[in-house]
Amino acid sequence: MRRVIGVLWHPRQTMTDVVARPSFALAWVFVLAVVAACAFALLSTTVGKQALVDERVRVIEALGGRVDDAAYGALQAKPPWLVYWTSGGRLLLTPEMTLLVAVGLVALARLDGARVRYVTALAVTVHATVVLAVQQVITTPLHYVRESLTSPTNLAGLMPMLDEGSMPARWLGSIDVFGLWWVWLLAVGLAAATGRPVGRYVGRLLMAYVGVAAIVAVTFAVLGAQ
Repeated sequence: MRRVIGVLWHPRQTMTDVVARPSFALAWVFVLAVVAACAFALLSTTVGKQALVDERVRVIEALGGRVDDAAYGALQAKPPWLVYWTSGGRLLLTPEMTLLVAVGLVALARLDGARVRYVTALAVTVHATVVLAVQQVITTPLHYVRESLTSPTNLAGLMPMLDEGSMPARWLGSIDVFGLWWVWLLAVGLAAATGRPVGRYVGRLLMAYVGVAAIVAVTFAVLGAQ
């Protein structure tokens, strides 16, 4: 728990400790337990189940599809639970994505001429996801109130002047404030592991994060126009 709290209040010191002693099992269990508790609290309610259906319909229509009455009834009868993990930035919290991001950190370090063990990169990634777990604690009540699974902390939601469905809105809707915090923590951890300045990695990781968001936005725009 000391590291879990420390990554929020003393990130550089904590990430240095994580790199020196790259254990992560307890932190990962804690993160996944928090996320699972938030999911259960929301999806066990009628509002949460309806939000699953609405989010599925929103994505289908954004991709140019249509949902008729029969399909809508089928979704209500069997809510698409997977939608929860692919919305609101929660994909970054899945074990598969955590493992993949750790691989990316190892590759980025090697491109910079440094060698970082995979277990160290994984420990850094797991501890960085603590902020994403905090996001779920904060946004879960907001999901219930708003009756929506989209993240209330994405940049598009913080800029209501943007036209919904426009390219800027789609792009910024894929970028989250907590996601940016997560990227910065990854950079701090990688810098601690390689001995390079944090700024050396912030830009690269941010470009990757924003680049993926741009790809998602373009994909939705192209498929939605067909």
